[in-house]
Amino acid sequence: MLAAIVMAITITAAPVQDTTAAHKDTTPPAAPAPTIEQIRYMDGLRTVTRGVAQIRDGVNRVVRTQGADSLTRRRAARRLGGLCGTARSFIVSGRPRMQATAYSDSLKLLAKQLTVRLDSLTSALPTCERTAGHDPTAVTTTLTTRLKNYDDALLAFRTAQAAVNKPDSAKIQAIQ
Repeated sequence: MLAAIVMAITITAAPVQDTTAAHKDTTPPAAPAPTIEQIRYMDGLRTVTRGVAQIRDGVNRVVRTQGADSLTRRRAARRLGGLCGTARSFIVSGRPRMQATAYSDSLKLLAKQLTVRLDSLTSALPTCERTAGHDPTAVTTTLTTRLKNYDDALLAFRTAQAAVNKPDSAKIQAIQ
């Protein structure tokens, strides 16, 4: 009797066929995995970005204190000189990992342009360290121009990188 009940339960609880397997997979194909060189480039860029943030902080301090008393302006100018020194150490340690050959085609050109703009910014940092306390206005003007050029190159690189990693919508529709 017990065996009959167990058999009845197993027959009625037979597995149901999975009908979802008949449908095509509609998920977009994954973006290609980055190469080791590309990972190194992005790690170097992350380190460099820390240095660039310090330069921005120093420049912003000087700009904010333009209407303040002379002691506050002098402190901000000296702080800018110090931040240029620490920023240079971050940039110098991250820049060697940023080899444009990690990428191909147009992304390689943008990566090279980014490193050239970064090198231009780096070349202004020793002067910033020496003269920021004496002439913060000229140093701030130079750094602001070079930071803008760097930002433009970084934006172009990140935009192109996002476009490369984005799956093609025409291929996704063809899969469906």
